[in-house]
Amino acid sequence: MNKDFNIQEELKLLPEKPGVYLMHGEKDEIIYVGKAKILKNRVKSYFVNTPHSAHITVMISQITRFEYVVCDSEYEALLLENNLIKKHKPKYNVLLKDDKGFPYIKVTTNDSYPQIMMVRKVKKDGATYFGPYHSVQTINATLDALKSILPLRLCNKKIKESGGDRVCLNYHIGLCPGPCAGKIAKEDYMKTVSLVLAFLGGNTSGLEKLLHTKMLEYADELNFEMAAVYRKRLQALEVFKENQKITSVNDADYDMIAVGQNGVDAVLQIFFIRAGNVSGREYFTFPGGADLYPEEIVTSFIKQFYSENQLIPPKIYSKSVLPEEERKGLEEMLTKLRGRKCEITTPVRGEKLRLAQMVEDNAKILLQNAQIAGLEGRNVANLKKLDNLRQVLGLQTMPVYIEGYDISNLGKSEIDASLVVFKNGQPSKKDYKIFKIKNLDIQNDYASMEEVITRRFSRYKEGSSGFEVLPDILLIDGGIGQVHAVKEALRKISEDGRFSLDKLPVFGMEKDDRHRTKSLIIPDCNTPLGYTEYELKKNPELWSLVGAVQNEAHRFAVEYNRKLTRKRYRKSPLDDIEGVGEKRKLAIYKHFGSLATISRATAQELEQVPGISKALAIRISEQLKGGNK
Repeated sequence: MNKDFNIQEELKLLPEKPGVYLMHGEKDEIIYVGKAKILKNRVKSYFVNTPHSAHITVMISQITRFEYVVCDSEYEALLLENNLIKKHKPKYNVLLKDDKGFPYIKVTTNDSYPQIMMVRKVKKDGATYFGPYHSVQTINATLDALKSILPLRLCNKKIKESGGDRVCLNYHIGLCPGPCAGKIAKEDYMKTVSLVLAFLGGNTSGLEKLLHTKMLEYADELNFEMAAVYRKRLQALEVFKENQKITSVNDADYDMIAVGQNGVDAVLQIFFIRAGNVSGREYFTFPGGADLYPEEIVTSFIKQFYSENQLIPPKIYSKSVLPEEERKGLEEMLTKLRGRKCEITTPVRGEKLRLAQMVEDNAKILLQNAQIAGLEGRNVANLKKLDNLRQVLGLQTMPVYIEGYDISNLGKSEIDASLVVFKNGQPSKKDYKIFKIKNLDIQNDYASMEEVITRRFSRYKEGSSGFEVLPDILLIDGGIGQVHAVKEALRKISEDGRFSLDKLPVFGMEKDDRHRTKSLIIPDCNTPLGYTEYELKKNPELWSLVGAVQNEAHRFAVEYNRKLTRKRYRKSPLDDIEGVGEKRKLAIYKHFGSLATISRATAQELEQVPGISKALAIRISEQLKGGNK
């Protein structure tokens, strides 16, 4: 407690000017940052009988002192408040933790031969931007559709007006029109760019007519190959339109915001409306946000979100009515950031009100799903990560209980498998298990995986302690071969008809050539290979979750093997042989796996170990065999 600070006396000294105030707690830490049009009125309101949310009431009880910064305008105060919140992350401010910047689609209309790409920042560089989109998956689906329907160049090559370069594979498979080789006139290329811009702006009707006309023209000319190309593009457009169909209101650009709350948490849902269509949606979780007023959450969200995402629409609708003073200050901030007028309003009737209600219903459904999955309180922050995984893998339920598996080989005979468990997106180390492979004396990851899965789920069928919970999904270190081995084991276990374990979702986790998590392997019988590969680098949030599962499974298996290795190597007959140090001893054990195998080895076999000369191999063989007589 700051005994030298007299709150009542300091309140009398507050100026009647705009500014930012900072509340300090027991340890003199900043516990809350706010802005005010008139500092004197706003700060005094905390210390009189003014109704506050339970969240703010608790905060007030912990204030030991306050300080303030006078600003020239409310707009300056808003900017300073936002910066101070990001810097100090005060305990009682509503913090937008998902403020990484949302993805946009960029068309480089400032280039002579424009490209299309995903970016996370909007720059004043003459390019044309669309967004923000609700997820990387949405952008990837859009870009994939455009590659099929309206292909533009995919490379960063400098295009010469005369052409002259060789075309790449993308040209031959129809994903690039080949401007670098002069395969398309610049005028025709720019027509495609115009169609791309119209497509991203929500106008697909003109494109649909054009594709249909082209298909018929080529068919009339008996050019059936090109007619088939345009038929495929029409089909791709139809699929895209169906996937994007959510709702349509009127021909305008705006964002619609609503808050859902339960007894514990809060979720803010936002729909991005562009050209009258819902181009994307996103949600934000606020653990413990049930005792906040919805307008508090919306106000804090607008301050933090739109300072990071520069494509501000002319209108923002909020289901909750914002306090007049706050609303006007936010409108001023957004108008200056946008460079044109931005209005914040609450819908009261008609289509907008119905859409606002739908957005609120979506927020409440997210909370219901989180409760069903056990994702409440602090765990609600993992809802988005797990929901992301659910969507990518095409699951019906939230994967809140994940089991990850990895096989670790030490030499030819020591084979172990790790089982790691992730609950609610976090590792549950008390549930980790190690299996020593019993039925193999050679390295065979497929057979090893089949054995460990058989043993794990046989224990489930027996009701053994520690094995009684069924996972929502299995993530297996490896590719489609390991996935098939697991599925075969589950099929055999399910043959008695008592348990449908063969229905458990199984996916692979592949690494790149530097042993980093690269992709998810998703079984798909509708593809020529029998699976699809989902590249994780295009989805950083999901990459971190899957990478954590794969790394934990690997770490746990390797640590166990190292423990066995240290135990086995601590005292060994090899220690008494001249010329065999720790490194050579480790190499010998890694090569043969056990002392028994080493003792049976011939000098010629010992010589195959890296670092073992012919003379040393003979010495080792003689001493070990002599010691065994």
